Amino acid sequence: MPTDKQPFIACTDLGKCYRIYDNPTARLKQALWQRKRRYYREFWALRHVSFEIRRGESLGVIGRNGSGKSTLLQLICGTLTPTEGNLQAHGRIAALLELGSGFNPEFTGIENVYLNASMLGLSKEATDARIDDILSFADIGEFVHQPVKTYSSGMTVRLAFAVIAHVDASILIVDEALAVGDAFFTQKCMRFINRFRAENCLLFVSHDAGAVASLCNKALLLRDGKLVRFDTPRKVIDQYTKDLYEAHQDVELGAGTSREVAPQTEIEESCSIDPEDWIDYRADLINSSGSPNLLAITQFDQCLISAESFGTGKASILSAELIDAASRKRILVGRGGERVLLRVKAVAMEDIAKPIVGFLLKNEQGLILLGDNSLNSRTQLLGQAADSINKGSHYCAEFEFTLPLLPKGKYSFTISLAEGSQDDHHQLQWLNDALILESINSSIAAGLAGVPMHRITVHCLSMD
Repeated sequence: MPTDKQPFIACTDLGKCYRIYDNPTARLKQALWQRKRRYYREFWALRHVSFEIRRGESLGVIGRNGSGKSTLLQLICGTLTPTEGNLQAHGRIAALLELGSGFNPEFTGIENVYLNASMLGLSKEATDARIDDILSFADIGEFVHQPVKTYSSGMTVRLAFAVIAHVDASILIVDEALAVGDAFFTQKCMRFINRFRAENCLLFVSHDAGAVASLCNKALLLRDGKLVRFDTPRKVIDQYTKDLYEAHQDVELGAGTSREVAPQTEIEESCSIDPEDWIDYRADLINSSGSPNLLAITQFDQCLISAESFGTGKASILSAELIDAASRKRILVGRGGERVLLRVKAVAMEDIAKPIVGFLLKNEQGLILLGDNSLNSRTQLLGQAADSINKGSHYCAEFEFTLPLLPKGKYSFTISLAEGSQDDHHQLQWLNDALILESINSSIAAGLAGVPMHRITVHCLSMD
């Protein structure tokens, strides 16, 4: 068991290369000539990957198909040997990489439990002592006495995860396999993972950015076998989102827009709110005990648009602001449970067909709490028919909703300008952290967000 100062996993310039032969003859020639001549092409499935993970840290590994995720996990598990670099893993590793890996389909479930446990370093006596707990966790009934080849995919995952949950591992590696389990078993696995990651090391591989954000405190993004980013889950997920849009839209999305935007005077003239009303007229609420969920709001600043913004540049966000729905005044201090307007103004740098405006509200980990777009509402953009927007025109979208109750912490609005349909659209500008909310105090008992309770009662019921 590694010490607190010693990393559980340490990778330095890790790489894995495969030889690609065009035909069997080339493979035979290579065997005969050895290093004198080369009859193959090199394919680097992974290269120049370096990171460390310590006790109590959870690493999310994300990337598109073919990015090198499975290769990295197999190198850590020891089922592959690195071509270059150095890899050190301390402690027992338990991995659920592929459905049914390590199982003999002809053996019964119980026989495979002993086989799999022995592969993970458990003696027969140790497995005997835990067999009841393993079978109870798997909960597949009398099927444990049937050959695994008769199991459904969900039953196979149940048995495999039950084994790795009871081998006292220091490092747990979980791939996408849990996706085939039913909801009840998935929740059971997540409860175990949450307990495990507090004192050990978790590697979690998933295409579900929300799952990575909720389970991991670190994340790395792989692209074409190379490490693109190793950072907090939120920053890595934002980069992954940009990569996905680039891949699906077959266009390189720049950081923000380099095109000339409307002069500041034009921006101010296009606003329907008097700048004098931007003063926080409810600042005294910060020290008031009558508000259970105060939210300090950092409003949009066009000067802060940076690499956290990407898009084709056909449109540019001019302003984003939260407005009190009743008074129609811009607010700098909000309250969970109050009705607000999110107003987004933009300018078209080119003609735009079928414009879309949308938003997401995320927490510090990048989990999406709520979101919507102008297509879902089936309404027109304010002041402009939704069919098209001419070059140079300003346009505006408003979303009226009730702010949720939020636990203490920081939250942000992501704003998106797009063009097209719900299923087929291009990002014109995607801006992370357009608005920042900080929950100063909260009355929420549990959960990512809450709703205002109108009434809570507890009654003694008569036995008559």
